[in-house]
Amino acid sequence: MKRSISVFLSVFFVAIMVIFTGCSSATTTNTSSTTSSPTISSSTTIPAQNFTSPMVTNFSPENGATGVPVNQSISVTFTLAMNPSSINTATFILMHGVTAVPGTVSYYGNTAIFIPQGDLSKDTDYSATIDIAVANMEGQHLQNDFTWTFTTGSIDTVDPYVVGTIPSFTSIFPVDPNNPFASNSNVPVNDSITAYFNEAMDPSTINTNTFILMQGTTPVAGTVKFDGYETAVFTPAAILSPNTAYTATITTGVKCLGGNSIAQNFVWSFTTGLSQTTAPIVVSTVPSNGVSGVPLNSSITAKFSEAINPMSINVITFTLTEGKTPVAGTVSFDGTNAAVFTPLNDLSSTTIYTATVTTGVTDLAGIHMDNNYTWTFTTGQLDTIQPTVVSTNPKNGAVGVPTNSAVSITFSKGLNPTTLTFTLKQGNNSIPGTITYDPTFTVVTFTPGINLSSNTPYTASVSGWGLDGYSPVSTTYTFTTGP
Repeated sequence: MKRSISVFLSVFFVAIMVIFTGCSSATTTNTSSTTSSPTISSSTTIPAQNFTSPMVTNFSPENGATGVPVNQSISVTFTLAMNPSSINTATFILMHGVTAVPGTVSYYGNTAIFIPQGDLSKDTDYSATIDIAVANMEGQHLQNDFTWTFTTGSIDTVDPYVVGTIPSFTSIFPVDPNNPFASNSNVPVNDSITAYFNEAMDPSTINTNTFILMQGTTPVAGTVKFDGYETAVFTPAAILSPNTAYTATITTGVKCLGGNSIAQNFVWSFTTGLSQTTAPIVVSTVPSNGVSGVPLNSSITAKFSEAINPMSINVITFTLTEGKTPVAGTVSFDGTNAAVFTPLNDLSSTTIYTATVTTGVTDLAGIHMDNNYTWTFTTGQLDTIQPTVVSTNPKNGAVGVPTNSAVSITFSKGLNPTTLTFTLKQGNNSIPGTITYDPTFTVVTFTPGINLSSNTPYTASVSGWGLDGYSPVSTTYTFTTGP
């Protein structure tokens, strides 16, 4: 199943580990509001693990996924660097029923890939297993076998593409790489450069040969890290020069797990300013601190004051506990500044839970949060009410809309930001822009990066899942600009 920022990004199917005592003991408790994520199949039960053991933190396809391309490889990413000799076809296994699927296993960074010998069978159930025998470089093994399942669909022939970058526009659609507006100024000289793809990518193709930063005609030295799924981060080896123009490029050497390359080089530019010196903070959460009656199927969301390094958002830095007992779950990220913890199973009713975002979270400049951020809430009952559209701005069918207008939509309940798609089109052409949310994620706003054309019809399309993951919602409406 092809997944993107516009679809369900809940890819970190792991167990929450015991909160380790080495974390900063300072905590900050505030009252806030934010979001949640679609429910995940819980066919795999993963007990909590201790901090020192390696864990699976990311994998593709997701557990319970359907429509997975038959030509897609299977990937899994670990929390720690692993011993490559322990990762092979005896410890990374793909099964069709009781029959092992032949293939090869390779290892890049913290990510292992199982490449089937040929295309998988169409409309067929498969299970993937990471054996307890895999170990990190210190010889520590997984505490349990890790198994998940998925169902295939048809072959993948669609090229992957970049859906967002930082710095630049973060868009939820293909962007014209030659768009002169796709640039930012005053970018902190100590920031890393981030690119987000629309689907799971092949980590062996994400490196300094395919993710390039240039100052004029001079390459900038740096390292590239990949989250094993959709996000790549280029970190310069040294602080960039102030007030200087840079150009970043994602080349056609980048491929998805189905083996398809992006159609053309993706190029964007930005100009630096001064250093970023402010530490990121949590500005809102959903549920908010101290609230009662939280649905048992809710996800937990934290929204940050600035763009966060996606490599720092995981089950180590975003945890949920019932008393002292860790809650198993997944962590997903919206690509900018919102992280979502989704429990693998429904929470217990009338129970107090504690959520924590640790100082392990950093912004793109590598600056850590000053203190752990902790908040509590009490559960109620299940929520089975589907979100609905309350209003749109402009209204459907409106005419004479100013060409510099933002476009927004209000829902009856909050949407999970990691599942949201918001596109604005003029005919078949997508308009670049940015997406923002109110603190409860019920109001979603798309701000075009360019002025709209005058006297022209536009179509806005929005879809996503409710915060409880109960059901999806989608809507499409049109309006026409004025002079």
